[in-house]
This record gives sequence, C-alpha cells and structure tokens, in this order.
Amino acid sequence: MNVAAPSAAGNDQAGNDRPLGLAVSAFWIAFFSFREMVRRRRILSVGLLMLLPVVLAVAWRLLDREGMIPPELLLANLSGMVYIHFMVAVVSLAFGLSAIGESADEGTIIYYWTRPLRREAIYLGRLVAAQAVAGLLVAGSLVAAFLVMTVGNFGIITLDFLKLYVSACLVILFGAVVYTAIFAAVGTGLKKPMLPAILFAFGWESIGGNAPLRLQELTVVFHLRNLLHNSAASTGSMPNLLQELKVMLLHEVPPSTGHSFLVLLAVAAVAFVLGCWLLRRKEIFR
Repeated sequence: MNVAAPSAAGNDQAGNDRPLGLAVSAFWIAFFSFREMVRRRRILSVGLLMLLPVVLAVAWRLLDREGMIPPELLLANLSGMVYIHFMVAVVSLAFGLSAIGESADEGTIIYYWTRPLRREAIYLGRLVAAQAVAGLLVAGSLVAAFLVMTVGNFGIITLDFLKLYVSACLVILFGAVVYTAIFAAVGTGLKKPMLPAILFAFGWESIGGNAPLRLQELTVVFHLRNLLHNSAASTGSMPNLLQELKVMLLHEVPPSTGHSFLVLLAVAAVAFVLGCWLLRRKEIFR
C-alpha cells in the first residue's frame, strides 16, 4: 500500500500535466488575449484611423446636397477603394503582426510555455483574439459610416442599399480575417516583420492587384474586390469600372465569386498551418 500510493499520486500528477483540449484551451487563450489587446494603446490610434470612411461619409452629406453621388455608389467606392485597399490591411497588420511576435519579443508568451498547452492552441487563441479585435474595429467603422449616411436621410434605405451594405460588410470582415491570418504568420516567423508586411500590404497587393488579370489573381485584394464587384455590379463603382475596362481590353474573364471565396479560405488556412508550424519551431529565451 505504501508503494502503490506514491505511484497513484504520480499518475494523478502526470494526468494533470496533460495538455488541455485544443478548443477549450484556445478559447480561454483567445478570451484573455482579447482583453489584453483591447487595452493596448495602439487600439486608440488604429481606431481613430478607422474613422476615415466616416469622415468621407460626413463630407458626402455636407457637400452633395443635390444628390449627384447616389448612396449605393458612395458605399461601393468606400468598400472597394477605402476599406479593401487600405483600412482592412492597416487594422490587420496592426494586430496580426503582434498576435505572436510581440508577445514573444516581450517574453510574455513564455507563461504559455510553462502550462500544459499545445502550441497550436496558443497560436489559434492569439490569432482568434487578433481577428476579433480587427473585426470589431472594422465593424465599428462600418456601422458609424452607415449611421452617418442614413440618420436624418432615411429615404436612401432601400432593399438594394441594405443588400449592398450587408454584402460589403461580410466581404470586408472576411478580408480582415484573411489578412490577420497572413500577418500573424509573418509576425511569428520574422524577428522584424514590419517592413516585409508593409511591402506585402501596400506594395505587392497594390501593384499586383492592378496588374493584368492573371497576375491579379495572386493577390488577396483582387479576390476580395471580386466578391464586392459581383455583389455591387449595378452601382458603377470605381472598382467595377476598372474591372470591366480590363475585361474589355485584355479579354480576360474574372473568376466566379465561389472561386474567390475558396481561394481566400485556402489562404487563411495555409497561413494558419504555417503559423502553427513556425511557432512549434520557435525558441524563446528569457
């Protein structure tokens, strides 16, 4: 009996050291990481930047008294030219790069190392938290822009306008999820990820996204814009006009929305798997 008791205690202790379930541990990591991220100072600066579309909507209300720019056209251009090309990349870069990389540099991630947690759960929890913060900021900006456009101007609220707004919101939020997954992987793999991330977001995505169609298909922004293009085909927005002009000149037909959706989903999945693999290989010394 005296021999068996320590053995049983040892087995209990070993059982307590087993990693928690992936979903449960990722949930709690995401919960506490979200609280940490919303308390960081950068959320104020990024939040102020996310007011840019709201300012443009205010300018539209003040300057377009005669209704020369229909609300559908304004919303389509804000979605395709402001959110997709700039705002989504900025907010995703701000929180995606820091999801793992910043906590690793600060040494705070070492506390996860000392717990019975799988590194996949750590990565998933931190990524989901970053995506949630990015999505929250984007959603807040979209809601504020919608309110500026419609309050006191309820005549513009039609079924077509609401469909366009909802579809644009879904595409923009999906873009934040995809970009954040990419930047989280970059932040995990590189010690100084800021410059490569900026070159990707505002170099490759901007140049490649406006190149001939087959090259465009290698960019995230193209597939996001393709989803918006199909959902807002009747608005005559700038992204739509550019797309139609390229089709006329180059005789290249863009892929379907289903194809673009699957491509973006695959990009997010590959970025997640790559990020998990990089985190498993990462060594942190403090």
